[in-house]
Amino acid sequence: MVLSQEDIDGCRQAFLAFDKDRSGTIDVWELRQVLEAMGQAPTEDELFQMISEVDDNMSGSIDFGEFLKVVESQKNRAENLDDENDMIDAFVACGGQPDKGGHVTRETLIRIIKHDFGLTIDIEELINKIDTDGSGEIEFDEFSLMLGK
Repeated sequence: MVLSQEDIDGCRQAFLAFDKDRSGTIDVWELRQVLEAMGQAPTEDELFQMISEVDDNMSGSIDFGEFLKVVESQKNRAENLDDENDMIDAFVACGGQPDKGGHVTRETLIRIIKHDFGLTIDIEELINKIDTDGSGEIEFDEFSLMLGK
């Protein structure tokens, strides 16, 4: 995900507000404050991981460019989590469990695709391809594969 100019401007304002000593860098504790002010709540481990991923000069603090990388990474993680939650919701709606356990039956998928949605794709062939263990039951990993994630 690429940050918009509006995102970058907001990041700059937040960065400057928390760069108390005007050094042009923020440390891990200032980073926590900035991210919390932007509505995020990273754990201490996540903070140190973020710093280590972007602190190119290994100073223990990050400049504005490195900070933008952190924000972009956080947004990508949030989007991926949303995608995963949507996938779990679809799996549960078809008969799976919220913990990614259980399965969706072959018959349920065929009924949903052909009858409920009226789609003309060859769902039987798709199920044969993704049902890697040949059980006739689609587990979460197979379900995700079927939906292209």
